Amino acid sequence: MSKPNAVRVAATSARIIAGLAVSTAVVAGAIVSVPLTWPTVTHTPAKVEVTPISGDIFLTCAGPLRALGRDPLNAALITADAWPEITVGAADGVRVEEHQLRMPELAEASEQTMYIGRSDAREAVEIAAAESVSVMGPDLAGFAASACRAPSMESWIVGGAASTGTSDIVLIANPSDVTATASFTVYGSTGPTRTSDIVLAPRTQVSVPLAAGAAGESTPIVRVTATGAPLRTMLQSSLIRVLDPSGIDLQDGTGQPQRSQVLAGVQVLVEATDEASMTIVRLMAPSNDTNVRLTTRTADGARVVGDEISIDLRAGEPVEVDLPGLPVGVYSVEIEADEPVVAAAWQSTGVGAGVDYAWMTPAPTITEPTTFAVPRGPAATLHLRNNTDADTVVTLTDFANGDEREVVVGAQSAALIQVDSDAAYGLSTTGPVHAAITMATPGAIAGWPVWPSAASSSAVTVYP
Repeated sequence: MSKPNAVRVAATSARIIAGLAVSTAVVAGAIVSVPLTWPTVTHTPAKVEVTPISGDIFLTCAGPLRALGRDPLNAALITADAWPEITVGAADGVRVEEHQLRMPELAEASEQTMYIGRSDAREAVEIAAAESVSVMGPDLAGFAASACRAPSMESWIVGGAASTGTSDIVLIANPSDVTATASFTVYGSTGPTRTSDIVLAPRTQVSVPLAAGAAGESTPIVRVTATGAPLRTMLQSSLIRVLDPSGIDLQDGTGQPQRSQVLAGVQVLVEATDEASMTIVRLMAPSNDTNVRLTTRTADGARVVGDEISIDLRAGEPVEVDLPGLPVGVYSVEIEADEPVVAAAWQSTGVGAGVDYAWMTPAPTITEPTTFAVPRGPAATLHLRNNTDADTVVTLTDFANGDEREVVVGAQSAALIQVDSDAAYGLSTTGPVHAAITMATPGAIAGWPVWPSAASSSAVTVYP
């Protein structure tokens, strides 16, 4: 009896196994067949590329040349001594609006000019302005010129002094329609010192004597940070030597500290003597100790002049470096550091009565179309420096008549181009360049870097 039962069990097990095999095959076939036979459904979201209209450009000028300390009963009194001549230009299609900034700290009620460039086009707003002023008085004498520029959230003033014979004034403008606050940090012989904040009402410019936060400092550096709205910061400086007025200057704030800096357009009008330096570079590493190397190159081909200068900087302590032995000419001073630094170059036309001086700040890298203006004054020159390994073609467009000029700046080279005074230009380039404007004649000197314009608005992807 046991054997037939064993046969039935075996047969039943065989049928079960066979059924499971068939079921498994059917399920597997169904799974495999799903992607092969079912339709694929995809969804591509609707989108459109939109290029927004470029924003307005605010250009703020320095305003009147201020005189400090003329009232013996009120040494802090600031008065307007002379008003600058302003050159403004814009590309076709750009509307230029002129507005006024209040200057409540001046002894007389007055206002100074700012410009707003507006456009309905989707390219960058091409507008530029610059100012110049010339005076000859018992306490202020010389020539000064500078670009009118857009505000920023941080600026560094690398120049001026608060020692005997100087009457330097920090100019801060709030061109916006909201209240802003300026915070000062002064770096001197004892390191950084935080001073009090200043609240600026909308559309207002204030003047602050540099000695208010840097009394006695001969090589101060000032950092100005803004909250609430970007601010335009400048330095008006003047010098008296042995009762002789010895120059004035309008110096723009520099950008962020960087490891590499190019001081283009550094002018030597008179060779230095054993008693007096004509060209000095002020440097500082804000955060960390570092080593800095300075190389001086000619502006007509970027040939190296003299030896490389190497100097060690302690964090937060300004240092000045003399550039001796430079023949008369125009140069670029190129700075390489292991840590970010700020820098500017001081240039003088000589020593004694009837001389002038100017500070030159670093020239940023220009890669996109930009604009610049040249005010009335001495003969003007555009200094271009190409520190790349490829030739660069720079095109200048005169906004007044549309005339164009092309200049080839060789690889690792430089060029000087004469430009008209009282004119505005558009500049485009096929490669990165540094640029600066120089103006000079015996007894008068000025210079400033060409800054990139606001970039063209980029296309934005919009999903309805």
